[in-house]
Amino acid sequence: MSEVVLNATVNDLIKEVQQIHPGKIEFSYLDKSVGYLRHNQAQQYLADGHIKVDVYDQTAPNYTVSHELLHFILMFKGTPRISFNLTSGDRKLDEQLMITATELYDSVLHFVVYQQQRDRGLIDNQIEELYFKGVLATLKPEPEGTTDQWMVLRTLTLFDTLVFFKDQLEVIIPKLEELYPNSLRAAQQLYAEATKKEIKTAFAMRRAVVKVWQLFDEQLQSWGLMKMHLNEFATLTAVLSERQSRLEVQQLFGIYHSAFQDNLHFKDAYIGKFKSDGQNTFIFSEKNMDKKKQFADIYAMQTGTYLKKTGYPYLTR
Repeated sequence: MSEVVLNATVNDLIKEVQQIHPGKIEFSYLDKSVGYLRHNQAQQYLADGHIKVDVYDQTAPNYTVSHELLHFILMFKGTPRISFNLTSGDRKLDEQLMITATELYDSVLHFVVYQQQRDRGLIDNQIEELYFKGVLATLKPEPEGTTDQWMVLRTLTLFDTLVFFKDQLEVIIPKLEELYPNSLRAAQQLYAEATKKEIKTAFAMRRAVVKVWQLFDEQLQSWGLMKMHLNEFATLTAVLSERQSRLEVQQLFGIYHSAFQDNLHFKDAYIGKFKSDGQNTFIFSEKNMDKKKQFADIYAMQTGTYLKKTGYPYLTR
């Protein structure tokens, strides 16, 4: 396959990234082209101080690379971050929970990422066709009148599809209704919840992620499937006002014993849940001291001070 040459728009985007994080950006390309698009065809990460972008498919490198770079920019522009600090004790289950929570989180971020790609001319009719082709290549049609083990994947994929085609849903809905009626209804509920308020701020983004995780669990339950408890398993950055950051922890958070363990020391974990929405914002384990005193000390600290001290940075709105 010929050498990948990125267009001027993507090269300008690379310069934007380097203003945020000076240093090398290294690209690696797998010699593969499946002929459709999925957002798992690349990843970006930091290694040895450098930004690395691994591209696993060359169907549309300008689209794929720009998508990863825009995620990187969002990460450094005050976006709530997701982290995983708990374990169920079952590695496969942990992986399933992390993948699901991350997929839903990323789809909320895609309201911003896809729009920026469109604004830069990096999504056109051809890219839309390749994206939709990827959806159809990924998902088998639903069995009639019942659910199966692929309902989760279908719902995650279709939610992201609705985000991608948000201004032209009437074009894609008929085909999706034909092939995936139940999953589409679930995805539409997630989409409706996420779009109740415009996602323009970190606070709005966090709110949408929390609500989508909650609603996804409700959907699983309605299908007779086990809830994933994503709001408890996944830790999400707090977005606080200046006033809230000065309040005591006990005024904003309730601390609860978790059914999960912490994944560092494999001890009983305690979760700081934001009182307004029940979202996991920080976790800790018992120290070798009086538990009542430990909890009292935490509750009495200023929220901003405690979060910084324990390595859970927060965003200010």
